[in-house]
Amino acid sequence: MNEYIREVEKNLRLPRRKRREVLRDLCEIFESAREHGEREADVAERLGSPAAYAAAVSVPLRGKKRSGWALPSALLALAAACFAVFLAAQTSRPPENVIGQADVMTQIRVAGGMDPMPLLLAAGALAAAGAAVLFALRLRRGRKEKS
Repeated sequence: MNEYIREVEKNLRLPRRKRREVLRDLCEIFESAREHGEREADVAERLGSPAAYAAAVSVPLRGKKRSGWALPSALLALAAACFAVFLAAQTSRPPENVIGQADVMTQIRVAGGMDPMPLLLAAGALAAAGAAVLFALRLRRGRKEKS
């Protein structure tokens, strides 16, 4: 029974919640058959192979099948945009203590305001880290599905 259920679970292509329901129902089928004196081998034979049973109860997921690469790709694009804006702003930035188009340093200090560049750099770093984690998880899931 446990081996049959494990094999069905491996072959199910359902959302997590529906998968749990199917496995619970399958356990109930085996329990009920046992209570009525039926052998597990007979139940498994009646249900068919685990792959066939899983295919019969699996329904296609709604909508277009997502590849799992969209979110990590979007985060990577966001990171690249943040870094590009940061670098562009850094190259066109005048030196410290220069106001306007002055050619030399002044003693005038401008106080107040917050420089958004560190936040932009942090947002880019977080987006890049998030993309890396999601890419790694997607690759790991792909390897598990192949084995």
